Amino acid sequence: MNIENYEIGSRSAWTSTSLQGYIEASYEDLVKVFGEPIRETSGDGKVDIEWELEVRDFDFNSVIPITIYNWKDYDGGLTAQTTKDYRWHIGGTSMVAAGYVADYFNNKLAA
Repeated sequence: MNIENYEIGSRSAWTSTSLQGYIEASYEDLVKVFGEPIRETSGDGKVDIEWELEVRDFDFNSVIPITIYNWKDYDGGLTAQTTKDYRWHIGGTSMVAAGYVADYFNNKLAA
């Protein structure tokens, strides 16, 4: 993937996503790259911190919804916010979502 051929930003509309992969990162690093998350505990208590984003791929003229979130810590997000290499879940509508997130995150963090 060439980071010049796509961008990741806020999602323009709500879309259901499902688990497509993982990324190990600190909360602080995710905030540096993706901005502030939504910090609202889901109704079932399984998610406390979530980024709702989308990939805009210029090569394929497509938009791919992605979600980065903690899962089933049941502690209001404390573990996710304080663990250096927390294992965040990546949601999407296809497995390519995890590849975009990892590539974008690593490139932006290194810049």
